[in-house]
Amino acid sequence: MLNSKHASHHESRLSNTMSIEQVQPADGRGETRYFLMVCFGVLLLAGGLLSLLHGPSKPTLSSLPESHSNLATQISNALEEITLLEEAGMLLAPYQLKDLPLPQLATVTFIQQNSHCFTLLHQGVLFAVQKEESTWQAQWVNSTRQRDCHAPLDWNALNQ
Repeated sequence: MLNSKHASHHESRLSNTMSIEQVQPADGRGETRYFLMVCFGVLLLAGGLLSLLHGPSKPTLSSLPESHSNLATQISNALEEITLLEEAGMLLAPYQLKDLPLPQLATVTFIQQNSHCFTLLHQGVLFAVQKEESTWQAQWVNSTRQRDCHAPLDWNALNQ
């Protein structure tokens, strides 16, 4: 009993010196608002950094019209044949159109612009085959008129 008497005496002294504060339960509205503001800020920062990192967009490559894919394949094959003929010593500069195995169509043929440049204009697409340094190159561009291989146009490599 002495202990219980002693304990109640301490409780009465503690209750006189301490005041008990009642804490209202949080409704979560303020916390939700802060959380959403932080999320929005992070998304805004990430979007800003991505826009800074993303360089200017590159122009898209033109694609050869599907109707010209067969001709493009024939020209690519002709370049391989020309290379083989040169390696075998059967084809030497100065090059003549009649000696090159370039494809010929019934309505149009390649035109020799100079000893290293041959062009073909077919249905709005200009093909150019040329010898540059030690390799043969083929390129194409949308065009309505005949030009030479060095015309200031936006040429596209045939084998991209």
